[in-house]
Amino acid sequence: MDKDEFERLIKEAEKNAPPMFHPIHERDEGAWVPSNEAGSIASIISHTWEDIHCLFKIRRKSKIDYEKKLLFKYIVIELRSVIEQLEKLQSIIFTVIKGNAKEALPNGYISENEAEEIKVLFKKYHSVKKDVENDIIDIRNNIGAHRGDRPWVNIMELWDKLDPEIFKPLIIVIPELFELITKLDIYDWTRIPEDGSIEICCSGLNKT
Repeated sequence: MDKDEFERLIKEAEKNAPPMFHPIHERDEGAWVPSNEAGSIASIISHTWEDIHCLFKIRRKSKIDYEKKLLFKYIVIELRSVIEQLEKLQSIIFTVIKGNAKEALPNGYISENEAEEIKVLFKKYHSVKKDVENDIIDIRNNIGAHRGDRPWVNIMELWDKLDPEIFKPLIIVIPELFELITKLDIYDWTRIPEDGSIEICCSGLNKT
């Protein structure tokens, strides 16, 4: 089979591929579901970022400053969730890259070129994240998911920080990083078709 024929078959397979599981939009029993930690984390990030995108769409329709701040507050809460999951996924990725024999390695393969790209983007991500991470945590813990017992002047300062421009560099770099991460050969998927059999898509198939 030549390369063109192989690529044609791949495109045909992608066109007719079963759907990916989604907790709201796709609950079909035959959908692909993540079957390793990397796949589960990537799915969580994807679903959370979809929530963030939806909140931004709702926010754009509002003309009231309080409503815009309120909606952005919940974007910040979701942003914190994305950061937490990215830290977990980064740990898995660099375990695969380093190949530490003392640890139980996850399945998968990351080429040297991919590893270099990832290192550059993670460095960029952490550089912009450190500028706002404390604010994200303070907002989440004191006026967001939790309500902290802080002086009122501090509470007002946190509300004043609910401005997308402050967090814009982070909001821009996360999709850029995630797009590269999702192309890595580290994810396992499983589905159960109607006939009751089990189909598995394993990571590490690109390893040579």
